[in-house]
Amino acid sequence: MAETEVTSRRHDDHGAGWRPAAASGELTRFIVSTVMFTAAYFLLAALWRGSLHGMPQFPVYWNGNRTRIRNRTYSGAGFRMSNRPTFQVRNREGNRTGIRILRPTLYFGSLAPDPPWQFRPEANAKIRKSCGKLHPSVHLVKNKMPRLAQYHTTKCDVEEKPRKSEAHCRTDHSGTIGHYNTCAVVGNSGVWLGSHCGNEIDSRDYVIRMNMPVVKGYENDVGRRTSMTILNLSTPKRLQSSARLKNRTQDVYESRLRNIWGAALVTDKRSRSKIISVARKYRVTFSLYSVKGRLSRGINHLASRPAHKKMGGVPTTGMITVLMTTTFCDVPYMYGFFPFQRDARDTPIPYHYYPGDFIKPIKQNEAGHHHMAGEYDFLRDLHKQGVLKMQVGPCGEN
Repeated sequence: MAETEVTSRRHDDHGAGWRPAAASGELTRFIVSTVMFTAAYFLLAALWRGSLHGMPQFPVYWNGNRTRIRNRTYSGAGFRMSNRPTFQVRNREGNRTGIRILRPTLYFGSLAPDPPWQFRPEANAKIRKSCGKLHPSVHLVKNKMPRLAQYHTTKCDVEEKPRKSEAHCRTDHSGTIGHYNTCAVVGNSGVWLGSHCGNEIDSRDYVIRMNMPVVKGYENDVGRRTSMTILNLSTPKRLQSSARLKNRTQDVYESRLRNIWGAALVTDKRSRSKIISVARKYRVTFSLYSVKGRLSRGINHLASRPAHKKMGGVPTTGMITVLMTTTFCDVPYMYGFFPFQRDARDTPIPYHYYPGDFIKPIKQNEAGHHHMAGEYDFLRDLHKQGVLKMQVGPCGEN
């Protein structure tokens, strides 16, 4: 496009020739409209890329050959969103060189719990006595669920590979919370990817998860069993909003609820009606428990005793779950608890190991109410005392 030279002329020819005032106004309007259009274009592009219809993105990695790895899911001749993270491989010139799963090797250094670990029953018993108010028989109330004649089969009625043991079938679908020898408390951190902890988790007597995570497709890392799921205040709202989506292909929670059919579901009493309405819509059933008071009330006071210091902030669902587990489990095992989004070598870690939903992106500690680093130090200290075992990174390590 040729450049236009703007010159100054005296306006003494009574209208003959070029009129600088009119031309200058038109040029100004053209520049302003161009800038506004360009800004709107890049803003919309940034919003689309950042949210991707509510689905959070996994970080961009480089492998040893300086090949850029972007999170995409390959399906036939094109790409689509999926719950399983695979990666599009491009070289530095931008040419696609293939599709493969690649997860970086994370290094935790001093952020990991101490590798030497020995269970100390006396330390566990002390914590159990201190947190006795959180025992399910004291802290929870079982709620009546609607009777559903349809969809009465459970995961144990269907042939699975590997086949669940009858003991685990009775545990995961018993409807009551007993006392167990070993329990797995499963977090949702992105450190799960490539951990290969699934078999170890499934071997525990009781498996506890939080906030309705995706399990199918990630069994090798996170296991396939769920005995109990504990929800924070925002998850029931997401469940209800997702159940009302007009585009039913965007509702990711129906399959997650069917995956925990018959298991125990624990929620704050303010969320009972939301859970029951969603259960009716999906025609699923489980043993619904609600907390007698508020989910987080009194937790910091109970944690301050074994921590030997005042615990601050709003307790996370993770810490609430761990302390509750110590009251009905002899040997608790923690998996996938890591509140940091970068490892000790500054490698990025996804907040969750699975993509989010279509409601809105989930941001870690968005309001800043949680003292997550302090909680992590507290739980790591319980590991050091022998109260529980904390697994960070691939199983077989730490």
